[in-house]
Amino acid sequence: MLNFNAHLGFQFTEVPFLQCFAAASRVGFEAVEFPSPYSYDASVLADVLQEHSLKLVQFAAPAGETKGLAAVPGKEDEFRHGLKVAVQYAKALGCANVHLMSCVIVADQTSSVFQANLDYGVKYLRDHGLVPLVEVICTEAAPGYFFSDFHKAQNALELFPDLRLILDLYHAQILTQDAVGMLRAYHHRTEHVQIADWPGRHEPGTGSMDFLSMFNMLQQLGYSGWVGCEYHPSGVTTDTLGWMSRFKSDL
Repeated sequence: MLNFNAHLGFQFTEVPFLQCFAAASRVGFEAVEFPSPYSYDASVLADVLQEHSLKLVQFAAPAGETKGLAAVPGKEDEFRHGLKVAVQYAKALGCANVHLMSCVIVADQTSSVFQANLDYGVKYLRDHGLVPLVEVICTEAAPGYFFSDFHKAQNALELFPDLRLILDLYHAQILTQDAVGMLRAYHHRTEHVQIADWPGRHEPGTGSMDFLSMFNMLQQLGYSGWVGCEYHPSGVTTDTLGWMSRFKSDL
């Protein structure tokens, strides 16, 4: 059986952020994710997670104003400092997975800076017992994003055996028109899966993607991680969750 988690950057935005945890718990979610915890003291977030018996699946290291620091020339010290902060939050929040975002600024040195920062960041996080993650994000969703194709992902995964992938099937479908194929190709290095339907980036069943095939494949591959609902609900969040029970009954 697949385990779905709420994405609080996209879902339950009808209420203030700290109330999203209760809203997610009330409808049955047992885990959540969100990109950036740093606007809140770690103890505040730890308390609200514990209060609602929720697990935090993953979050990103500090990303600055460039949707990531890992590939920004001249920001190496800021990137390393951000890793220290991320480790503090990860330990306080009981979350093992930390996303190393690249950037939306591309310069001549971007590729070499990204590789050097990954070399440092992967080792640093692993030394602290954490899992370093990267995610291919299409430029339709994040214009100018550096880590925006699966060739770069393949190269990074080959260079860094401890690096793991957030496989967002929405981005994979836009970039390759074959999200099922990307799932088949990268499942062995995938730590976390995210979903949204295409077009529209709404909940499964609102677009053209074959989620039944993808969910069946995840089960056949023995995927035991979380499936993050990183989509914009087509209406009020709680009114758009029927797809979960429908798909579960078909699996």
